[in-house]
Amino acid sequence: MRSACSSPRAAGHIIGKLRLALTVAAVALFCATADARMVFNRASSADPDTLDPHKSNGNTASVVLADLFLGLTTADAAGELVPGAAESWTISPDGLVYTFKLRPDLSWSDGTPLTAEDFVYSYRRVQQPDTAARYAQWFWAVKNAQEINQGKRPVDQLGVRAVDDRTFEVTLSAPSPIFLEINATIMGYPVPRHVVEKFGNEWTAPGNHVSNGAYVLSARVPQTRVTVIKNAKFYDAANVKIDEVNFFPTENLGTAFNRFRAMELDVALNFPPEQIDWIRANLPKELHVAPNLGVYYFLINNKKAPFTDRRVRKALSAAIDRESMIEKLFDTGVTPAYSLVPVVVPNYNVGAADIAGRPQAERVAEAKKLLADAGYGPGKPLKFSLLFDTLEENRKMAVAMAAMWKPLGVEVELSNSEFRDIQRRARTGEYEVMRFAYFSPFADASGYLNLYRTGDASNYAGFVNTAYDQLMTEANATSDIAKRAELMRQAEKILMDDYAIIPIYHYAGRRLVHQYVKGWIDNARNQNQSRYLTVARPAG
Repeated sequence: MRSACSSPRAAGHIIGKLRLALTVAAVALFCATADARMVFNRASSADPDTLDPHKSNGNTASVVLADLFLGLTTADAAGELVPGAAESWTISPDGLVYTFKLRPDLSWSDGTPLTAEDFVYSYRRVQQPDTAARYAQWFWAVKNAQEINQGKRPVDQLGVRAVDDRTFEVTLSAPSPIFLEINATIMGYPVPRHVVEKFGNEWTAPGNHVSNGAYVLSARVPQTRVTVIKNAKFYDAANVKIDEVNFFPTENLGTAFNRFRAMELDVALNFPPEQIDWIRANLPKELHVAPNLGVYYFLINNKKAPFTDRRVRKALSAAIDRESMIEKLFDTGVTPAYSLVPVVVPNYNVGAADIAGRPQAERVAEAKKLLADAGYGPGKPLKFSLLFDTLEENRKMAVAMAAMWKPLGVEVELSNSEFRDIQRRARTGEYEVMRFAYFSPFADASGYLNLYRTGDASNYAGFVNTAYDQLMTEANATSDIAKRAELMRQAEKILMDDYAIIPIYHYAGRRLVHQYVKGWIDNARNQNQSRYLTVARPAG
């Protein structure tokens, strides 16, 4: 875009508009100041479903929300947990009471003071059934939270209170070793009550949106751009160097790659896998590949025949040659998955499915027998629709799946849709088999396994197992790290051996970052908040 300062006519327009007797020197000073603004252009995976953190699905909006909001705790430049809106906290000897001391003089981006009552309101809002917070269960360790979320108790019985304006107290029903971690997630972000109640669902619109993070919403063009600008009211604004961040939703990986090479994007979140060799040869310093907390898998609708039959589910999973497929299609750092929880999660040994480590030929033979036993064969092929969103990478995966299932006599209809529709169908159960992905915002196995408890809002597969539920209930109430890990491993083993879902691979973060972006540190959380970065884009 041509600068308004690039011609005498533009300068004259500015002078006329401002109605000031500016000299040429003053115009030059104005232009130099405008051009000195630091702008950061980064890709996002898809257009955010909402900028309300409590209603967001997390994956698509989290990178934007992390710039807009600040929880009691947060991540530093390296992705490590550090104090956020709380400058400190204490934990009672029994591990049940957390007392957070807020930083002095906190305020919302509109200048309204931010107090402990805002956290009381926000904690309650997450559990209020009408909010329909997709990950409310992350905070079910809080006293009475689960019963409130399920409509069994009034919201004012939640174990939270404001001791005074700067002191926020939380009482848990059982010790939680990850409680500080989950406060750094989207469910831990406070929202401005005075704005939410004034505008209702429109509170997230530009002009209405108010936040407490390093940035505030400036503009949003659906499917095109989200722009945030530096929040002058942020407690650490003096150390935030980037003035404006533009998030460009770019689902087409080829488009993102081309825009990165043209320097229209300073950071690309992904790139076409087939370009990896060229990138390694030509952009080695821009390439960032590192393990992260994501898992790529296929949801199976356990409530819809024929997928109510475990034999059918196991046959589909057993026939997939993950290793050879990844080698041929996705040689970008991803690893074959036989568990939901990635192996990079600390203090945990995964509960892998019973097909793990077995020869592929043996697995295919078993898959054929399982389908035959389930009543499928030459005269009655298994037919279903495989749904995926429109990334080229996902299309290739779907084609590979169909090819691997074909020798079993399976006939697959490939169906693609845009990402937002995929999310809707997952929630409503309008699918048979569907490509899905999940990135836990915290490095703990419960971040994955709690999703598949009976009745959980995110249990999109419809998995039901009382033994699994009991193990997770016990694990979530256990503070002993080793005992807790073993309980969760047993639970994951049940989930995997029931083949309620089909893990395909565990992600590696694939980023392209221009060398002039300073302060970027790869980390498993994929937390790279704009507040920690600087952009020294070359002139010209």
